[in-house]
Amino acid sequence: MHRILAQLTNPVIPPIIGEGAIEKGGTAVGLILSRVISGIFLLAFIIAFFYLITGAMYWITSAGDKTKLEEARNRITHSIIGIIVVAATWAIMVLTGQFLGLDFENLPIPTISSPSTGGAPAPSSGGGGGGKPATGGYNEM
Repeated sequence: MHRILAQLTNPVIPPIIGEGAIEKGGTAVGLILSRVISGIFLLAFIIAFFYLITGAMYWITSAGDKTKLEEARNRITHSIIGIIVVAATWAIMVLTGQFLGLDFENLPIPTISSPSTGGAPAPSSGGGGGGKPATGGYNEM
């Protein structure tokens, strides 16, 4: 029995994330997921840091007004809490990855491979039967 499998490629997928070959599909998906997760962490940190800077600007421009000063203090407090939450989430993710043996920077996604023929060789359909058809162990599809 001969298996002919088409090799699918996607020319749009850049080589850095797997070149698009079907056997690299899990690698490409894993790299995309790890890049998205890294981007989310980076974006969350940048937003929290920007919030901290704007809180400092509110503090500077409050001109002694108690409501503006309270708003600036709350903004700074919330941004510091946000930075701590982002850092703690990243640390938990890294520790979990080390504990479970996962590399979140190059996240491996397992793929389903075609079953191997393993074990016994495929029966032949002739060669020594004196012209008789082969019997037993012959599978027709």
